Amino acid sequence: MFDVADVRMKAMIWLGLNCGFGCTDCAELKWSDLDLIKGRVKLARGKAGVSKDIPLWSETIQSLENIPKSGKLVFHASKDKPLIRTAYRINEDGSSKYSNSNLVTSRVCKLMKKAGIQAPKGTGFYALRKTAATIAARSGDPFAVQRLLGHANLKMAARYVQDVSKQTDRVIENSKNYVIQRKT
Repeated sequence: MFDVADVRMKAMIWLGLNCGFGCTDCAELKWSDLDLIKGRVKLARGKAGVSKDIPLWSETIQSLENIPKSGKLVFHASKDKPLIRTAYRINEDGSSKYSNSNLVTSRVCKLMKKAGIQAPKGTGFYALRKTAATIAARSGDPFAVQRLLGHANLKMAARYVQDVSKQTDRVIENSKNYVIQRKT
């Protein structure tokens, strides 16, 4: 039997592979961003300003449906606090610095250690995003991959593409076929 933390982590892993989500995407995901009936996630990425509208695999939907709803955020620390936080601290000597707390990465690292997975130092949740991008790139459609990841660097080239939403859907289906076929 999985506890709530395991259920949430499982859903994050599915989102990493299905949607190319990174830590911040998971940490900022709200229930209002999800349409589990239509099987889609709509997420505005603050960093690049490129919105995502991604189809969800049935496995991803099922994992999200298993998460108990409490608060606005799908994934959160205790008391509905975000999993990624930035704190500004002023030291006794008057100097200051920002510090980050990333519970997504630390939880994935603990899970990998618990599972006996030996990965290079620095391997964490973000590896799922890179895996999703690598698999999606096999579709041969860089515009759809760019939209999947929410990157703005192909913005000018994307102006010449009429509507890449169907291509993005094909990229996601291609990725699902790759991942699910190897799941045994």
